[in-house]
Amino acid sequence: MKKLVAILAPSEGWESVYLPYGDKAEFIFVPLFKSMAVDDARFTEFLMDLSVSKFDAVVLTCPTAVRHSINMAIERGLRNRFLSSMSKVEVIVIGDRSAETAKWNGLKVSTISPEASTESLIGHINKLPFRGSIALLRSDRGTSMLPMALTDAGWNVTEVPVYSLQLKRSEDMEILLDRLEDKEIDTLAFPTPSHADAFFHHLKERFDPAAPEDIFDGVRIAVLSHETKKKVEDYGLKVDIMPQRATAELLVKEIIEDLDMAQLD
Repeated sequence: MKKLVAILAPSEGWESVYLPYGDKAEFIFVPLFKSMAVDDARFTEFLMDLSVSKFDAVVLTCPTAVRHSINMAIERGLRNRFLSSMSKVEVIVIGDRSAETAKWNGLKVSTISPEASTESLIGHINKLPFRGSIALLRSDRGTSMLPMALTDAGWNVTEVPVYSLQLKRSEDMEILLDRLEDKEIDTLAFPTPSHADAFFHHLKERFDPAAPEDIFDGVRIAVLSHETKKKVEDYGLKVDIMPQRATAELLVKEIIEDLDMAQLD
C-alpha cells in the first residue's frame, strides 16, 4: 500500500514536484487559506511611483503576490503600463513557481531567489551589486524581519501589501483531521509558519479544548525552513524532516527518502 503524504498547501505549482514519486506515495493537498486582494491607496501610490522610476528593485514574494498585483493593475486599466514599468527595474521573485506565474502573466523576472525562506531572500537581495529603493509586494502579514534587514543593509524599503490571507473552512481540512485520527497519514508537511498557525487553529476548533494526545503518533512531521521548524516546535511537535535548502523539490525528495528508510526498518 502506498504511503500517504499530506501537504498543507494548494496543489497548484506542486504537480511537477510530486508526480515523479507517484509510484511511492499518494499526495494530498489541503489549502488552509483564501487570499483576498488588498486593493487600496498604497497600491495606487506604488503604481504611480513605479511609473516615474522611483524604484530600483521590486520583490514579489510568491505566486499569490504576482497574481494579485497583475489583477489590480488590470482592474485600473494599467496592465501594459505596469508591465512596461516593471521591465525597467530589477524584479525579484522567490522560487520557480513564482517565476512561472510571472512569466505566464507577461512579467519579466530579473532574478530568482531559490529558497522559500526569509533569510535566503535577504541574502539573495543583498548580493545585488547596488543599493537603492526597493518595493516589497507581499502579504499584509509578512514578517518584519525582511524590511528591517534590508534597511540595515542600505536599502530604502517600501512595503506594499497586495493580498491578505483569510482562514478557509473546508471539507478537505475535516477529512484530513479524520484521517489523522484514523492513523492513515504517514507524513504531514508544513510549508510556512502561517500554515502551522492555521492548522493548529483548525485543530483546536475541531477538538476543543484539546486534541487527542495520540493524534500525531506515527506521523512524520516535515517542514520547509528553519522559520517553520521553530513555529511547529512552538506548538509542541517534533520535526523529523527539513531539507538543507528551502525548496519544494528538496522537501518532497526528503519526504520520500524518509518513507523509504521507514520501510527498510
